[in-house]
Amino acid sequence: MVIQGLKINEVLAGSVIAGTVEGLQMAEIAPEAVGISRFDSVHRDLSVIVGVHGSCNGNITMNISEHTAVFVAGRLLGEPLEQLDEDAIDAICEIGNMVAGRFKEILSKTEFAFQSISLPALVFGGNYNLYHLKNITTVSVTFEIKEVSIVHVRDKFFSTSIALLGQSGQ
Repeated sequence: MVIQGLKINEVLAGSVIAGTVEGLQMAEIAPEAVGISRFDSVHRDLSVIVGVHGSCNGNITMNISEHTAVFVAGRLLGEPLEQLDEDAIDAICEIGNMVAGRFKEILSKTEFAFQSISLPALVFGGNYNLYHLKNITTVSVTFEIKEVSIVHVRDKFFSTSIALLGQSGQ
């Protein structure tokens, strides 16, 4: 797939979109993909990072604002939450785990298969860039959550990324 000169890996792009949408279904959220890139830039307050290991190694990152993390966590827990507390942190990490699990299943029969995922880690602080070594294939997709109020227009968007290095350096 070539989008305005960018060579986006179609297999990984499809897995990021499907894995994120399917991973958030349990929270009864249906995000819509609205942008795609080969690069992973972080502009929001929180990042859930899950390592992937096996035939391919790398990581999956969900970058989300604190407001939206609280919203998503509340939807998963079935009750509105007001702030980022221990329950919200556990829930947003579980969302990252569910998304990574979907990626694992979707990619299981591709050249990007991996066999295990790490425990999710939550990074506080935004506006950083992730730089990867040569031969790492990265796809980052920006999603919109329409259920987030327009009053919080910047919080309507989050991104999910995957960065993988295969056995042969694909």
